[in-house]
Amino acid sequence: MSEAIKTALYDNHKKHGGRIVDFAGWALPVQYDSIIKEHQAVRENSGVFDCSHMGQFFVSGPDASRFVNYMISNNLDKIEGGRGLYTGLLYENGTFVDDIIVYKKAEDNIFMVVNAANVDKDFAWLSEKLKESNFDAQIVNRSDEYSLLAVQGPQAPEKLNQLFPGLYDQLKTFGHCDIGFAGESGLMCRTGYTGEVGVELIVKNAVAGELFDSLIEIGVKACGLGSRDSLRLEKGFSLYGHEINDQTNALEAGLGWVCDLNKVNFIGKEALEKIKAEGTSRKLIGFKANVRPIPRDGDTLLDSEGNEIGFVTSGTMSKALDCGIGLAYISKAYSGDTVQVQTRRKLMEVEICGRTFV
Repeated sequence: MSEAIKTALYDNHKKHGGRIVDFAGWALPVQYDSIIKEHQAVRENSGVFDCSHMGQFFVSGPDASRFVNYMISNNLDKIEGGRGLYTGLLYENGTFVDDIIVYKKAEDNIFMVVNAANVDKDFAWLSEKLKESNFDAQIVNRSDEYSLLAVQGPQAPEKLNQLFPGLYDQLKTFGHCDIGFAGESGLMCRTGYTGEVGVELIVKNAVAGELFDSLIEIGVKACGLGSRDSLRLEKGFSLYGHEINDQTNALEAGLGWVCDLNKVNFIGKEALEKIKAEGTSRKLIGFKANVRPIPRDGDTLLDSEGNEIGFVTSGTMSKALDCGIGLAYISKAYSGDTVQVQTRRKLMEVEICGRTFV
């Protein structure tokens, strides 16, 4: 087995007491002192996450915007320079290559942030489609050059203003701007994966450790991947490999809002139009579990007669609700308010609810 890849912040994590685990081939902290405390810090104050395993691609050239807009399900033409959007990167059948964020600096200057496990696959997919096309554009994978620090929480803007005065307040949601730190240029992007206000800071690896320590010094709490997952799940955010993958189409995943079917064309549009016309066979739901255990990824949903009608995609304990919560796919024909879940330990009943919990 190959050794897990270390980010530029590995020594910082060790210094601050991070408990390192192998996360999809990356050596990253699952927590520092407590997942619950880190979760609470982001909901009430501020926290910083090392998301440097994420990928960064840069697209340039006269047709950069046109090429990217053909590749994604959302509509890049609807935003101006200095903004970004969340979107699907789809196969022809409407399922997910990945879910990504695309930022437009200018019509000929686009960058995107992609999921860590999909960096090589995404770059190969985009490069292949560009090569097959007549678009005058170039794409470069610079993921190895950059670190990504997510600074999240209601006090994040005040903390950020101590290091980057006035910049956060200039940004709208999904806005981005250039920053400078320790003599290196970088980017501040007003987005995140926690449901709280905040940014993702993209900086060169050489200064990432200094930036991380600077954030800790001004009171931002170091947070691991454990709290990042519980935070995203409380807000009902999908995770690639769980709620979405190459077997899941955007409509059944509840992500029709990032698919502009009025756009002239994009990869997967024809398939999604067909699915929309015929209807989906399943839907993504939220659930609450008031007793233990908490249903986990892969547990089976059953109707009252014991027929399999779905499966759990994610589950965790919600600090805010003091109960188990999760997401699951279920047959669209099912209309009950509760459903049986066959966990690894027992058969239990959960309450069906919306996908946003807090």
